[in-house]
Amino acid sequence: MAATYLLPLTTALMLFPLVALVIMIPAAVVSYRRRGRAGGRTTMVFYTFVFYLLAIAMQTVIPLPSNSAYCTEPSYASSPQLRPFYFLEVVAQRAHGHWSPVAIMHNPAVWTTSLNIVMLLPLGVFLRYAQRLRFLPTVLIGFGVSLFFELTQLTGLWFVYPCPYRLFSVDDMILNTVGAAAGWLLAGPLAKLLPELDPERDRRRYAAKVTVPRRLLALITDLVAYTVLLAFVFGLLTLFGENLDHRGTLILVLGLVWFVLVPTLTGSTLGKRAMLLRVRRTSGRRAGPVSLLIRNGILLSPLWLLWLLLNLDHWDIAAHPQQLLIPAGLLVSVFVVLVWTPLAVLLGDDHRAPYERLTGTVNTAIVAPVPEPEPLEPARQ
Repeated sequence: MAATYLLPLTTALMLFPLVALVIMIPAAVVSYRRRGRAGGRTTMVFYTFVFYLLAIAMQTVIPLPSNSAYCTEPSYASSPQLRPFYFLEVVAQRAHGHWSPVAIMHNPAVWTTSLNIVMLLPLGVFLRYAQRLRFLPTVLIGFGVSLFFELTQLTGLWFVYPCPYRLFSVDDMILNTVGAAAGWLLAGPLAKLLPELDPERDRRRYAAKVTVPRRLLALITDLVAYTVLLAFVFGLLTLFGENLDHRGTLILVLGLVWFVLVPTLTGSTLGKRAMLLRVRRTSGRRAGPVSLLIRNGILLSPLWLLWLLLNLDHWDIAAHPQQLLIPAGLLVSVFVVLVWTPLAVLLGDDHRAPYERLTGTVNTAIVAPVPEPEPLEPARQ
C-alpha cells in the first residue's frame, strides 16, 4: 500500500524541476508587479503549493496502466460509484466488528478515507493563508478541484485511455471537499504561527530596487519571447512556402526592432517592461538608438558571435585570417559579459556593468505612485 502512494510522490519530485522552469517567468512577472520582488517567503509558499498540486495530480492518475488489455474485462473502475457515504459501509465491512484503536489503525478503508480528507486540506490552508479567500469560495474551489480529478479518472485521463482505469466516486468528492473546508478552518490558528504575507509591504520595500535577479529575469524573458517570435515568423513563412535562405537578415531586423527600436520608443524591451524596468541615461533622459544598439550589442555579443561562428561554412585561415576575429571576439565577449559584468554589478560602487559605463545608461525601476490618503472633511456642527 505504501508503494502505491510513494510512486506518485516520486514522479512529482522528478517532474517538479521542469514544471518550475516552465512557470518561472510568468510567476516572476506576477510577483514583481504585485510585490516588487520575486523571492522571499511568498515565493517559497507559492512553489511549495505548486509541488503540492503536482503531487495530488500524480496521485490521481498514477500508476498508469501498462496496456489496454484491462478494458477487455470488467474491473473495479468500470462503473462509477454514485452512492453518497458508501465509504461508511466499506469501513464497517472491513472492520469485521472490531472497533478497537488497534483494529481501526489496521483498517485499510479508514486510511483511504482519511487520505481523501487530507488530500485537499493543504488547498484550504493555502487559499485562506495566502489568498485571503473566505470559507464558501474555498469550499467551492475544493469541490471543483475534486470534480476535475474524478472526471480525469472517469474519462481515462481525458480519453487518452479507452476506458477508466481509476474509480470515479462521489464519496471522494465529498471527502475532498470536507478536507478543503477543514484546511480553511485550520488556517485560522495556523496563521498566528506562520509568517505574514504582506505584498504591499514588500512592494514599498523592494519595488524601487534594481537587483541582479530582476535584471537577469528580464533578459531571460526577452530572449525566450524573442525566440518564440522568430519561431512564429519562420513558421508562417514556411506555411506560405516562402524561401528562408535569407533568414539571417530577418533575424537581424527583428532583433533590431526588439532590442533597439522598441526600447527607443518606450524606454523598455518587453522583458524589461514585464519586470517593471526601463533603460535611462545617467542624466535621466531616455536612451537613444545608438546607445541602445551598443549596449545590447555588447550584452548579447556571446549569442550573436556564436551564431556567426556556427554559420561559417568554410574555414580557411590562411586565405582569410580575419576569420580568427570571430572566435577571438567570442572569447572576449564571454569574459566581458559572463565574468566582468557580474563582478562589476556585485562589487562595484555604483553596480553598473561595463557596457552601461560605456554607453552612459542604467536600469531604473518603474514604480507606480502610491496614492495619497484623501483629506478628511471637517466635521459639520
